[in-house]
Amino acid sequence: MLQDFVVNQTIDIAAPVNKVWKFITTPAGMKEYLFGTHAHSDWKVGSLIRFTGEWEGKPYEDKGTIEVLENEKVFEYTYYSSFSGVPDQAENYTLVRMELEPIETGTRLSVKHSNFPSETAYQNNEKHWDLALDIIKDKTEAEHT
Repeated sequence: MLQDFVVNQTIDIAAPVNKVWKFITTPAGMKEYLFGTHAHSDWKVGSLIRFTGEWEGKPYEDKGTIEVLENEKVFEYTYYSSFSGVPDQAENYTLVRMELEPIETGTRLSVKHSNFPSETAYQNNEKHWDLALDIIKDKTEAEHT
């Protein structure tokens, strides 16, 4: 794993924490910012979270485990991509941590995604989070006004 490659991104959103939290932790919201992916889980710490969908005509099923689910504060899960090209083993799972902080103008959302199997995986995810954070901001602010 490449310890040096960590996606660290933060965005300020003009919407309340509870609204941003709901968007990032529900299947409907996740489908929006994960580009059509369906998230399946019982939403408890230690539970499996599955991500299913189709990418460029190929069906996929990715998965992970919910590590932290602290209401309106932290959503953290491990993540294994079936496209990663590495075996489905614990050391090949990345770690996604989303933290929410109330600020005067709404919510500060910070994402840390780490433990990538390759530099390419890191670069792809860095681009993904750029787009995903813009979607989260646009959707939660639009519905807030």
